[in-house]
Amino acid sequence: MAYKNILVHLDQTSRSATRFTLALDLAKRQQACLSTFYATSTPYLFQGPEQQHRDQVQTDCLEQARQAGVECVWVPEDQETAHQSLEERLNYQSFFADLTLIGQPGADAGPPPAPPRDLPNRVVLTSGRPILIVPFAGGFQRVGTRVMVAWRSGRSSSRAVYDALPLLAQADVVHLLSFATSKTEREQGEVTLEKLAGFLTRHGVKTTTEARLISDISFADALLNRAAEEGIDLLVAGGALPTAPAPMATQLLKEMTVPVLMSS
Repeated sequence: MAYKNILVHLDQTSRSATRFTLALDLAKRQQACLSTFYATSTPYLFQGPEQQHRDQVQTDCLEQARQAGVECVWVPEDQETAHQSLEERLNYQSFFADLTLIGQPGADAGPPPAPPRDLPNRVVLTSGRPILIVPFAGGFQRVGTRVMVAWRSGRSSSRAVYDALPLLAQADVVHLLSFATSKTEREQGEVTLEKLAGFLTRHGVKTTTEARLISDISFADALLNRAAEEGIDLLVAGGALPTAPAPMATQLLKEMTVPVLMSS
């Protein structure tokens, strides 16, 4: 199993080039076609002033892909959706990709053409596809060599793990992590983690498991702390995980320090 078509969202922000570099490396490792989609929160019909920048981005991306030996397709705006919001246009393009890379909007995100601050939340919950979100801060040479899976038995976690299988299969380290707030809950987590490890073993993925008891800290904070301790370069999580005490997915997307793959 592998991704055959990876979509990366590009725009006028400074982190756009970083997303493309990561997507290009990922497409090369997966032997996938890389589809590049340039779009801002300004409806396409009114993006005339951005034409020169957009054309330069297209030229640069196609040349980098050629040098890397990766098939790259520049995806034009669809006229039927050109008037829609950035979220809707990204959703539409993601329907035809196995995985979509987008960026976490910066803390200084402002009015159009800047992306809305909650763009990742919206796309994760409405696209129906796995979304890989790249933080607006930090340097990342590669995504998916050391992976941590945030597991809580349920639909969104199950969906995220399955959608991440092509990345898990190529990772050097895959750490399955479950948090609990009671001894009973931790014991239940250990059981489901072992079942998950067995499932992944059948797909050729070697894993380690950890059911951790926590208190006085949110799941998202605990997850980011463990990711830092383990040198993780990709988190895999469901987009609608239970909360303790705040919505985990929302907090994670707001405070993320490493790339995150989410499904819902």
